[in-house]
Amino acid sequence: MGYFTTAAPQFGPLGWIFFLGQILGAGAGAYLYFVHTERNPARQTFLRQVGIALLILGVIGVLMGAVRLANLPTLNQHLWFWLQGVIELGVAGYIVFYIRNVLPELERSAASSVRSGKANTARAARATNGGNPAPATPRPVPVTSRRDARRDRKRKAK
Repeated sequence: MGYFTTAAPQFGPLGWIFFLGQILGAGAGAYLYFVHTERNPARQTFLRQVGIALLILGVIGVLMGAVRLANLPTLNQHLWFWLQGVIELGVAGYIVFYIRNVLPELERSAASSVRSGKANTARAARATNGGNPAPATPRPVPVTSRRDARRDRKRKAK
């Protein structure tokens, strides 16, 4: 227990690697939360939540590293980096569990709901169009007179 409670105001090589990892984790979390987009809504929600977790853990790790470098008493002990590392390993384990067990089922249900939604809209389009499939391209904006438009509609009706 003496190693964990000794003051260590300077970083060793592993401390610097851990500190840089915290900076990179905070940057990756900010990217996932603010910038990254996905087509699958389940995956998008999951990646936003992972982004929030990475951002929070990264910012806490950077703050802990800055406090350790500032040599504040009791906060410059090895214990705090090790505690942060154990928490991050626990979060990483949960993310792996979620990716392997929960996310595939959510993606399948989201994909099936999207597919059923597309099938319902296609079915509704056929029903409103007299059973004929919807036209591939929309009609151009009319540039003719009202009389010509009426004549076109009568020709289509025959």
